[in-house]
Amino acid sequence: MKAKNYYINILILFCFLLSFSIKAQQNSDASLIIGEKNITLNDPFIVTVVVKFVGDAQTSNCTFPELPNFSKRGFSKSTARSFVNGQAVSTCTITQNYVAKKEGNFKILNFKVNVDGTYLKSENFTVKVGKATNLNTDKKDANSQDSPTSKNSENQDKKEDFTDFIEGNDNLEFTNLNTKEDAFLSLSSSKSNPFVGQGFTITLAFYVADNNTAEIQFDHNEVQIPEITKKIKPENCWEESFGITETQQAPVTIKGKKYMQYKFYEATFYPLNNRPIFFPSVSFRLLKFTSEKNNEKKSSFISFATRPFTVIVKELPAHPLKNQVSVGQFSWSESLDKYKINTGKSVSYRLQITGDGYNIKIPQIKNDSIFDFFPPKIIGSTDAQNDKIITTKSLTFQIIPKRAGNFVLDKYFQWIYFNTNTEKYDTLKSTIALGVSGQTIETGDTPTDGISVYEGLENIDSSIEDNNFAKILKDQANIFIVIMLVGMIYVLLPNRKK
Repeated sequence: MKAKNYYINILILFCFLLSFSIKAQQNSDASLIIGEKNITLNDPFIVTVVVKFVGDAQTSNCTFPELPNFSKRGFSKSTARSFVNGQAVSTCTITQNYVAKKEGNFKILNFKVNVDGTYLKSENFTVKVGKATNLNTDKKDANSQDSPTSKNSENQDKKEDFTDFIEGNDNLEFTNLNTKEDAFLSLSSSKSNPFVGQGFTITLAFYVADNNTAEIQFDHNEVQIPEITKKIKPENCWEESFGITETQQAPVTIKGKKYMQYKFYEATFYPLNNRPIFFPSVSFRLLKFTSEKNNEKKSSFISFATRPFTVIVKELPAHPLKNQVSVGQFSWSESLDKYKINTGKSVSYRLQITGDGYNIKIPQIKNDSIFDFFPPKIIGSTDAQNDKIITTKSLTFQIIPKRAGNFVLDKYFQWIYFNTNTEKYDTLKSTIALGVSGQTIETGDTPTDGISVYEGLENIDSSIEDNNFAKILKDQANIFIVIMLVGMIYVLLPNRKK
């Protein structure tokens, strides 16, 4: 009987450990989604990772591989929060856009995407890339479609005419404003005619006038808002979400009238091509309460909607780096930890580029007979500032001089971008000079023919899994638990002494 109790206790312990392990694994669930495989040169090929968390909102780190015959063009991450059976569920969506380098049928062998140390593997597939289509004939007059409106479902025959297209969200301007309910739904864009790669901010908000005496109430926003945002997100753009998880409330003034703004969604989109971006009409439902003669309140639904509009995207002027440069307004700051140094000694060069664009990439710095450059330490960040997404990229290089002299670093550190203010290509470059003294150093491992320290980097197999110490530790812990269970069974066997 004692032996039987031992087995029962061991079984209970094993089930407890197993259920704990299963519960830990179910706290997050990641899936890999391969986008449309029949595209044109105008269209991006999209790979998406969706990670669902149980509990508070979380974000995941995700590394996508390089694909042959495609270039990475745009990375976005957004988080949404909802409730399922009273429990909070967060969904983190990470999207990588790839642009085809040429037409053809390209076979993509199975690849791995690193998500928080776990690898998601794809199947083999083929992407068919057709000719680029001429989009100029499809463009429409933006001014004729930039006017979303609101309407009351109880007064469908009374059209409410006002322009809801905002040129610069920091300065709200509406024309012909006439809202019977002293409230309206707004879907607005900060720009009507951006360049390819230039960010424009889309804002979804509901406005209620201060003198509004009607009693209205939001109705299941946690369901309505995600459905609306799905409809308005364009496919041919890279998205940078402002991460609004709860309704943001702020007072605003429109044409001298005070309103309370309830902001539901805000994101900056960067067009990947010159295809017109269409934003459809979206509707939003609320509850309205009216008082009856017996002092009871009667509820009814009231709906508001926006009129569809189109953002027309301008092509960038011709340039050898047209499809590689960042687009926007940028600033450049730099510093050295030493401005005078001897040959053979290391100096740190710090560079920071900040602006309202994306895809900030510094060209490879090649070694020569004057300097050796080591791969930089890179730190990137994005922040929402005044209805814009501001991107900052900081790089720290270690430089070893090999020849004496006074050297201005503009030969090595310069960056080309498209300036949306001047509508021309511009170059930011270093203005720092480094004074070097000492004897010339000849190094056998640093050729003087301009070979970069990055040479051959593109040939490294990115599918090889890196060591993940958290995963290794978890596996070792599981092995140790199994060994303990086997040992307990062996010790408690009733016939062992016999």
